Amino acid sequence: MKENAMNNPGQYLKSIREQRKLGVKAVYMQTGVGDSTIRRIEEGKTKFPPAPQLKALANFYNINVINLYKAYGYLDDSDINFENVTFENTEFLDEESYSSIQGLINLLAEKMTKDLGGA
Repeated sequence: MKENAMNNPGQYLKSIREQRKLGVKAVYMQTGVGDSTIRRIEEGKTKFPPAPQLKALANFYNINVINLYKAYGYLDDSDINFENVTFENTEFLDEESYSSIQGLINLLAEKMTKDLGGA
């Protein structure tokens, strides 16, 4: 999530939805998050949306759920220091790079799991 998006995460979620040319109902159908709830989140009328709904939206939009939780105050840097312990310089990655690296890690883990299962 970009720095300025941290100030208005609802608007950030709305911009992603609009960039993908999705209606609120389409997002509801894919996530189970009610269309009126999505509107309230996007308009900033829900100060603390339920974490499971944020997770569903983050997964659907393929954005970092931890950053979204941070933006809504559910987590802070002390809760997520493990990222920087595991890998150095992650603070310099934008969300797209971070997601790409995570995708590669997932592929490697899947391959290793299959290799171990076949042995």
